[in-house]
Amino acid sequence: MVLDRVLNAESVAIVGASKVDTKRGFQAIRTLLGQKFEGTIYPVNPKENMVQGLKCYQKVSEIEGPVDLALITTPAATIKSVLEDCGKKGVAGAVIIAGGFRELGAKGKELEQQVVTAAKETGVRLIGPNTSGMINLKSNMNLVGISNAPKGHIALLCQSGNMALTLITEATIRKHEGFTYYVGVGNESDIKFHEYLEFFRNDPDTKAILMYVEGMSEGRKFLQEAHKTSIKKP
Repeated sequence: MVLDRVLNAESVAIVGASKVDTKRGFQAIRTLLGQKFEGTIYPVNPKENMVQGLKCYQKVSEIEGPVDLALITTPAATIKSVLEDCGKKGVAGAVIIAGGFRELGAKGKELEQQVVTAAKETGVRLIGPNTSGMINLKSNMNLVGISNAPKGHIALLCQSGNMALTLITEATIRKHEGFTYYVGVGNESDIKFHEYLEFFRNDPDTKAILMYVEGMSEGRKFLQEAHKTSIKKP
């Protein structure tokens, strides 16, 4: 299943890697290093040679080793070309942080469609855009930056970064149960809620699935997967 390479990525390219500590491309690498991500980190920025002690690449396609996932922290207008480059490398998925898509109206909707088309042509699956990121607590792959998120057996799907922060903070304070994964679904432009449900249904470490949903694009498929899933886990 393609989502396995995305959500259980063993190598992550940080596109837009930066030496400026206020930039997402700096903070993401600092978090991965600080929380001891079990995989390989590849900073990507054509203007840098090294970032936080790691070799920096001009493009994802120039990275020597395999790349499962790209965290794209660059502006909306750059995403299409970045995805095309990721496709050349055989990247399985991309987390798109940028906003500026359909939530801004007709022009943004057109830009989002271009990004989705590029993803389909290259085979790169998308989380987002307009997402806070994702976390795999099993491998310490934290692409959000939340600190001290408790590990446990709940998978969290959320369309609000603030709501996710609230839920994770609540879990931290109460110390009852933690998480296997958190995914900021964002605009749900590519990977849909029902696909995440199928993945978490088959994940042996996930015992329950918690969702905050503001809207979904394929409700019938979601209901079908929800029925299959609720037989196995709540």
